[in-house]
Amino acid sequence: MSTSGNGNFDMSRKTFDVLSLQSRRGDALLQYSSTNQSEPLRINLYALFAISFVGFPSISEAVLGEQLGFIPSILSVLIGGVSVGLFVRECSRRSRQIDRLEKEMNTEFLSLDVPNGVGGMLPTLQLKDLRSQRRVLAVSGNMQQISDALLTARVLKRRLLQASVAIVAVPTDGSKRKDWGLGADNGVTWLCDAKNNEEWLEYFNDLIPNRKENDFAWFGLKFTGRSFGSGSGKDFPRFLELFGSFLQPRKMPDETAGSMRVSDGSDEESVLESQRLFYDALTNGKLQEMNDACLPSNSVEVTEVVDAGGRLDSWDNCLAEGARPSGMIISDADAVVISKDLAFSTCVEFPTVDDFDTATLLAIQEWRKSETSNEWLLSVHQTIPWSIDSKAGGTLRCDCRGCVSLIRQSRRQKSFGFALVDT
Repeated sequence: MSTSGNGNFDMSRKTFDVLSLQSRRGDALLQYSSTNQSEPLRINLYALFAISFVGFPSISEAVLGEQLGFIPSILSVLIGGVSVGLFVRECSRRSRQIDRLEKEMNTEFLSLDVPNGVGGMLPTLQLKDLRSQRRVLAVSGNMQQISDALLTARVLKRRLLQASVAIVAVPTDGSKRKDWGLGADNGVTWLCDAKNNEEWLEYFNDLIPNRKENDFAWFGLKFTGRSFGSGSGKDFPRFLELFGSFLQPRKMPDETAGSMRVSDGSDEESVLESQRLFYDALTNGKLQEMNDACLPSNSVEVTEVVDAGGRLDSWDNCLAEGARPSGMIISDADAVVISKDLAFSTCVEFPTVDDFDTATLLAIQEWRKSETSNEWLLSVHQTIPWSIDSKAGGTLRCDCRGCVSLIRQSRRQKSFGFALVDT
């Protein structure tokens, strides 16, 4: 390893890796070796078996004192061939893991401007400067795709701060903050600017080489700088499920955490009042009040689960004694009004029923303005377990019909990121 100008060893310097026959970052090789101690042993054993069994017919006379027979020779070569195949397979797996590590480590030099929270920017930083301080969620797409992704971020901005998440938007079409519905507000503390957009786009293309021209792309980094996920496609992964799985709060609000203070007769206050009425109906089993609080229209989020075979529990069942979350405490509520007829609210739920003694849930509600009563009506309600030390095992979605549940899927399951469950 070479030394840098300050006398420290440059662990990122590339060295030739014999097993992959290419130059690799030294720190990626070191990281792989420290976290996969058994795999190099298997690779060496398969290499030893391959050499020994393939070459044994040629050296058998020197070893055994007689030449190996035809059938034993064939068996020895076959075993050697299998060992060669296993050796190649393990080397390929190793190369893929090191590729992933190198791509993660290559993010450290990407530069960004971080808002200081008072309308300005801090001096330009690199992603490595945010380690242990902020998780990072980088999104890339055209103006409409980024606008859609940041809409959900605006709704969950309170939770982004609690989870110490910085979002970096990397446009493919040169669009700016004002084009994404944010104006020129540099005081949005959760949104950072890519300092060199072309450099970020080049990284995205390297990370996702098969990305199509109009595909949205994203990747996420933990506090350590290690990746927790990436992907591309037409849509952004579900924000709520990312929060439950990877973006847990650093400090959990408690049952006494205050809600957003609004008392000026604004739409935000009206949304919070509608949220209060919804939870009153939910916790006290008021079926008529629940029906009055819900928009009489089926939501896409619930319908897609029902169409895929999920079980829908009606509000009659959900609000029944013993089924409803009686005594559940709602804390830290806030509201965001997007337009004259669309708004969202979030809060943290503290259930007290037996199955959720230690659970805390992050909830988000979508509201639509009624054309007749001018009141905010619930379009969809979603929750997911959200706590400091655990990942979410399931999620709940509700609309005017009732609720459906999903549980975390295995690696082999494909749909939703969570799998269907009968409740």
